[in-house]
Amino acid sequence: MFDFYAHSSESADKSGWQPLLEHLNNVARRAEEFAEVFGAGSWGRCAGLLHDAGKATQAFTARLEGSPARVDHSTFGARLARDRLGRLGLLISYVIVGHHGGLPDGGVQEGELHFRLKNGKIPPDVDLLPGIEFPGELPPPFKLPRDRTAFSLAFFTRMVFSCLVDADFLDTEAFCTPEKARLRTQPDGAVLLGSLQQRLNEFLLEKTRSAPPTPVNTLRQAILAQCRDKARLPRGFFSLTVPTGGGKTFSSLAFALDHAVAHGLRRIIYAIPFTSIIEQNAREFQKALGEDSVLEHHCNYKESEDAEDEAYHRRRGLAAENWDAPVVVTTNVQFFESLFSNKTSRCRKLHNIAGSVIVLDEAQAIPTEYLEACLAALRELVERYGCTVVLCTATQPALDDQSSLRMALPQVQEIMDDPQRLYQGLQRTAVRFVGKLCDEDLTAQLVGELQVLCIVSTRAHARALFEKARQALGETEGLYHLSTNMYPVHRRRVLDEIRARLKEKPPCRVISTSLVEAGVDLDFPVVYRAMAGLDSIAQAAGRCNREGRLSHKGRVVVFEALNPPRMPWVRRCASRAGETLRALPDADPLGLEAMRRYFHLLYDAEDLDKKQILSLLNPKLDQDLIWPFRETARLFRFIEDETIGVIIPIEPQARALVQELRYTQFPRTTLRKLQQYTVGVRSREYAALGAAGALELIHGEFPLLCNEAAYRPEVGLCAEGGEVWNPEDLCI
Repeated sequence: MFDFYAHSSESADKSGWQPLLEHLNNVARRAEEFAEVFGAGSWGRCAGLLHDAGKATQAFTARLEGSPARVDHSTFGARLARDRLGRLGLLISYVIVGHHGGLPDGGVQEGELHFRLKNGKIPPDVDLLPGIEFPGELPPPFKLPRDRTAFSLAFFTRMVFSCLVDADFLDTEAFCTPEKARLRTQPDGAVLLGSLQQRLNEFLLEKTRSAPPTPVNTLRQAILAQCRDKARLPRGFFSLTVPTGGGKTFSSLAFALDHAVAHGLRRIIYAIPFTSIIEQNAREFQKALGEDSVLEHHCNYKESEDAEDEAYHRRRGLAAENWDAPVVVTTNVQFFESLFSNKTSRCRKLHNIAGSVIVLDEAQAIPTEYLEACLAALRELVERYGCTVVLCTATQPALDDQSSLRMALPQVQEIMDDPQRLYQGLQRTAVRFVGKLCDEDLTAQLVGELQVLCIVSTRAHARALFEKARQALGETEGLYHLSTNMYPVHRRRVLDEIRARLKEKPPCRVISTSLVEAGVDLDFPVVYRAMAGLDSIAQAAGRCNREGRLSHKGRVVVFEALNPPRMPWVRRCASRAGETLRALPDADPLGLEAMRRYFHLLYDAEDLDKKQILSLLNPKLDQDLIWPFRETARLFRFIEDETIGVIIPIEPQARALVQELRYTQFPRTTLRKLQQYTVGVRSREYAALGAAGALELIHGEFPLLCNEAAYRPEVGLCAEGGEVWNPEDLCI
């Protein structure tokens, strides 16, 4: 019999090559183990046995020996799945065809699954290796919902796809780069969570001992106690409604850990809308649980330059590939876009979400145009993949089955016994609406305060107010600007300086965009907020008298700009807030009644499936089982590509990375590090910088600011400043 191989090595006599049958069995075993978590072990095993079955041909062996001829090695296994595994065998066909290039669209057009199954050219001598056995039919491992049968099957296909691609990657890695594979070894997740629970207990006990006995800290302890008490409840959907400053970060972590240990769950996943919160929460979690136990996964992650941290960063990079870590802190973008992706790199982690506690911090921040699809995915995870979901926020959106949402979450249990009383107990601000206010009058009020935070809706408005305040004060000492025109490292440095000033109590006036509203632990006696949605106003109020140190309530002043922003979303939110306040004139504008009414109005007025994701994934099924996986992934984008990242090479670390970028063979790795020194600009600003000659395109595609005069230390990147050069930069 001719010997077939999956992977080659340096050995000329093939003695060190990996036999194909060994690879198929290894992948099948891993994929079966992964899929067994959600009751689909036989599906994972079949996918593993068939994914590379088409390599059993002399043509593929010749390719391993150096032949340039390409060999279609996936269509053969996909056809076997269709023909031998019953009607749902086509699900495995999708998985096999996509295990390198991503899940394809179903259909009969060129490149689509059904076209490939009919017209794919496979070598004539290929045959199923002896010893490979699989069942004649694969039934679904759970009862399918009537109202979204197709969506549920499409979701299941993506989960089986995840099991296969991760198993394939891991076995290939074990053969080709065993030293890398050894770094992945770690204890069983459930055992590890038990030890992390003990660490957290000790950390929280010490934190309680050192906290001053203030009314706020007393309430925080009560919140923590309720979270730990409710952790024994059965798995499902929970809400945690805790006002800003109530300590919900560690209370939610305690609930998640206790709940996971009580129910034998495998990991905890925090999905957070803003990187500022991710960085802060991840640091706090690492203090409590240890650095190696918490995976921080987002595009702005900053690696330490310390050589002693190199091994940690290597392990972290491996864990980020498939979320093989007990606690994962990530973005809403990464979490939800992965659930609707077709790419191997994005989907690889999905099977590790099964059997997890998923905490959605600032749950109200899910974009409304994708809300129904996101809720449908969360329902799948809870109802069929053994997850618990916690909606954690101070401004709880109306997502439960008491709302009119088509995909409302069933039986959401509130963890707090009396959220209204809790809100009243932690109320530390008084909100006043003052109507329209011109920039000149607003500036006069801001400079009249010793310590004040002003939050507006656009970068242009923030910069204009900063310039007016500087003119009025005649200096910038104690005056700060914050916006995404500043690269992340710069923003963090300014925030650290602001925190230091607030503690020392000299003048501190900050003009910012909404980036400070969630998770940034600033504490001002006075906050001004441009009119916005009630949830945004509540977040702004969370930066006012945050620790309750004032003898009186902090002041939150909400004003309307004379020239409100043109962004439709901001206008809609402000409009619904106005409707709510008119409908409930006597209610607390940030209270639970007003907040629920606001979200009801917002969701009623919005298209909650704007890209028709549910329609695409939940069609009326026929025997061909056609889903547009690739098209769905293209459409499901939380952040549209409206900005272009420009590298700002002002700091020595940034300059060193730019030099690395010029010469590296792996630019994407360096670009991830450069995210810390990058500013996103809109196309019009980008064009202005380019026309002024202020940009260089490294390798013809990576924009670098070559005129550093266009970046000002007070306000960041100024597109119109690209035409003005520092004379020293022009000297040859």
